[in-house]
Amino acid sequence: MKRLRGFASLLLLGWLLVPPPLIAQQSTPLYVNRADPTCGGQSPCFTTIQAAINAAGPGAVVYIQAGTYPEQVSITGKNNFQGATEVDRIIIEADPATQPGQVVLTGVAGACTGNHAIRLQQSKFITIRGLTITGTGGQAISLLGGNNQNRDIHIELNRIFRNGSSSCDGGITVARGNPGTLIVNNLIYANGRNGITLIDADGGPHYIINNTIYGN
Repeated sequence: MKRLRGFASLLLLGWLLVPPPLIAQQSTPLYVNRADPTCGGQSPCFTTIQAAINAAGPGAVVYIQAGTYPEQVSITGKNNFQGATEVDRIIIEADPATQPGQVVLTGVAGACTGNHAIRLQQSKFITIRGLTITGTGGQAISLLGGNNQNRDIHIELNRIFRNGSSSCDGGITVARGNPGTLIVNNLIYANGRNGITLIDADGGPHYIINNTIYGN
């Protein structure tokens, strides 16, 4: 009996000393609605996409409700920590309650330089899904490279048209590095110059799958 009590004590001591396994926590969804500061009763609610992204932590989902958003979006330093994995993925998408084409990001019109709609820099495990991006003077989506490169960026189910100009790529631009980039099931048309540009051969792997690209 004493031996059993001693064994039970050792088990209890071991349980106290060894930390429990890490379990991914369910993040609270974030909502965006430019016209309605209550987001139809959903919270937390933001009136700009940028503000919601700034507030998004690992594993967050940003739901953008129907509307036109005339803003530039910078995704900088998100999930940029050692040990980040797929479980930390941040999803930025049109609210599932919307119809295709109801969430429109217009970026900034004018000259090419600096007039992207979405720019990613030093970020990991980000998904951009279901947006219509049109009317910006530069790239619809730009992934910076080199020291600013990203990792495991997914660009899915977006409609990208009439961005850029005859002297400026207006679609999706991926610079040096950016391993694990996935560009899938997007409609990309009527943009200045190229629909998808891989700027440097030193990078990737990149996966470009089942997109419709024409008239750029």
